[in-house]
Amino acid sequence: MIDIEVLQTAFNNMLAGAISFMPRLLTSTIILLLGYGLSKLVATIVKRLGERLGLESILDRTGIKAGLDKAQIKRTGTELLASLLFWIIFLNFLLIGLENMGLNAAVDPLRDLIAFLPRLLAALATLTAGVLLAQFLGRAAQAAMSGMGVDFHQEVGQGVNMLLIIMVVIVVLEQLGIDASIMTTVFTNVITIIIAGVALAFGLGGRDVARNVLAGYYAREQFLLGDLVEIDGETGVLEGIGTLNSELRIGEQRLVIPNTYLTERAVKVTDLLLNEDETV
Repeated sequence: MIDIEVLQTAFNNMLAGAISFMPRLLTSTIILLLGYGLSKLVATIVKRLGERLGLESILDRTGIKAGLDKAQIKRTGTELLASLLFWIIFLNFLLIGLENMGLNAAVDPLRDLIAFLPRLLAALATLTAGVLLAQFLGRAAQAAMSGMGVDFHQEVGQGVNMLLIIMVVIVVLEQLGIDASIMTTVFTNVITIIIAGVALAFGLGGRDVARNVLAGYYAREQFLLGDLVEIDGETGVLEGIGTLNSELRIGEQRLVIPNTYLTERAVKVTDLLLNEDETV
């Protein structure tokens, strides 16, 4: 037989618990509504600010926009940034609401997620800034090599760009808490091999190559293409100064000489306009 008093006591306890819970539920609801409104406002401001500052063009130059397109992500980079900031703010308010209602079982996982999102945002900012810096330094290296007359200046610029991007990726992975020690070791070994190879090349005769490269740079400052020059008794028209060698046109023949001939020997230059001889 069912005890009526036991049922009544259980019902009263349940009703008292519900009544005592209602203020906390109401408070948490207000917190969530305020958090949603504030998060939406911040996301809207960030989205409009990103559009004003041309964030999409920056992401396009870094290649991130192309990656989003390949992943079939329909939203723009500005929209993704705004959405990320929205969830960072709103989840903090949600955490406060859950703690207020005493739902501790859901608090710890949510706190870990909230702690990860700022690291993700910082990693994305580091990746964007790092790729832009790598592109700038790669172009600077390419321009410097081009100014020295190095034919493979484009490859040098691309190599510098790639190495710096790899370094940026390693930093980003560490920011996200991902163990990048294996990648760091491989990258260090590759750099060591490259440096050792370059040093070995210079030790086995690459010094002459370097001398000719530098001589070509200085020769372009001293001579003009089309100059009539005389070197070691050979007279011809200077038609080109390359990375390692220069070319003289002697009648129907083409004479190729190392660039160091122009900078380390006596060269007679005839100015065809003034009919004057000059020895360099």
